[in-house]
Amino acid sequence: MGFWNNFKKKREENKKHKDEEKVISASAKQVKKDEHQTEKTVNEIQHEVNKKEDKTEHVVKKEIKTDVYELEKEVDKDFKDAPKPVKKEAKLSEKELKKLSKQEEKRVKKLHKEREKQQKANKALLKSSLTFSKDIKKLSKKYKQPNDEFYEELEEALIKTDMGMKLVLEISRNLQKKLKSNASFDDVKEALTQEIYDIYHSRKDDYSLDYQDGRLNIFMVIGVNGSGKTTSVAKLANFYASQGKKVLIAAADTFRAGAIEQLEHWIADRLENVDLYKGKTTDPSSVVFDAIKKAQDENYDLLIIDTAGRLQNKQNLMKELEKMNSIVQRFDKKAPHETLLVIDATTGQNGVIQAQEFDGVTNISGIILTKMDGTSKGGIALSIKDQLNIPVKLVGIGEQVDDLVEFNADDYIYGLTSGFMEEDNTENE
Repeated sequence: MGFWNNFKKKREENKKHKDEEKVISASAKQVKKDEHQTEKTVNEIQHEVNKKEDKTEHVVKKEIKTDVYELEKEVDKDFKDAPKPVKKEAKLSEKELKKLSKQEEKRVKKLHKEREKQQKANKALLKSSLTFSKDIKKLSKKYKQPNDEFYEELEEALIKTDMGMKLVLEISRNLQKKLKSNASFDDVKEALTQEIYDIYHSRKDDYSLDYQDGRLNIFMVIGVNGSGKTTSVAKLANFYASQGKKVLIAAADTFRAGAIEQLEHWIADRLENVDLYKGKTTDPSSVVFDAIKKAQDENYDLLIIDTAGRLQNKQNLMKELEKMNSIVQRFDKKAPHETLLVIDATTGQNGVIQAQEFDGVTNISGIILTKMDGTSKGGIALSIKDQLNIPVKLVGIGEQVDDLVEFNADDYIYGLTSGFMEEDNTENE
């Protein structure tokens, strides 16, 4: 069907990219070899030029006694026949080759890094994929065609992924409408994958971050303590700093002990081109105000505001966030350009409840889903999208500073379903 066939084509293209990497690597090596050969050739040419010059000088001395006119002709001939001075031109060519070599090496490194990130993102969904696929495979052995008992067990398998009851029942109902009673299990698997895809894409959302060049971008990050909020702030800062952007973090989480020290540690040990504004007061709104002033005065590209994440006192949190939003909008009425809620994927449906609570306090533009590499219940992204229509925009896939990737819905659905859609490949890997 549509989604799966399209994704298979995408995987074939990725294989071509791998072959391209090998070609590029070989090209880079050849460029280095050519540099060496060029240098050798330049020296040989220069040697020949010197020999020609010596020979010309000898001819001149010999012929000067006999005929000045013939001498001039001979000199002109030798000058014309002699290799033209190419030393400067060859040096320039050599520089160009070196520059090309560096560009190719840089490109290869970038491709490898992107490939490693994608592999890590795929591995992050491995636990969820294995658990889900195991249940689907059991059903494929137990039932030849779908019946009432099959759909009941399918619903149980979907619930295990933390998709949420409402979404699970919707998927089950839609499958029963689409599939005939004599449908093969291959038909069931394809229909299930397509249904998950259709539900996620049923509402048109922009999953990309609202970052624009030429302005001070302001992102506010919220989330409960222990969700990985402050760590996500640091990773988000690195995400843009590694692209050459100038980033400032506002340490507005003055409530939690150790939050500022944690950011200081990240910046000192792992982050480049990222600065921290701690403020002169414990009032979060004052910290935000001063941080925006600093970001404007010193031409920062991005300001990330780390906020306190206490839901225990919802009233105070609401007032605090409203005040910070008001201050931000004094500088830019469209800001904050992103309000990102950090959710720990391992908390399952509790994460959905947190999203509901925060959504009642402030307008959430997107989700940062952390610890995806540590859960077997990857359906939470579908559940949040279905219940709150808030898109997941970033996914945490590890503990390293660059283990934060932009969410790709197609990759996510593929990772969740590939275990049973590519059964033979999965078992052999």
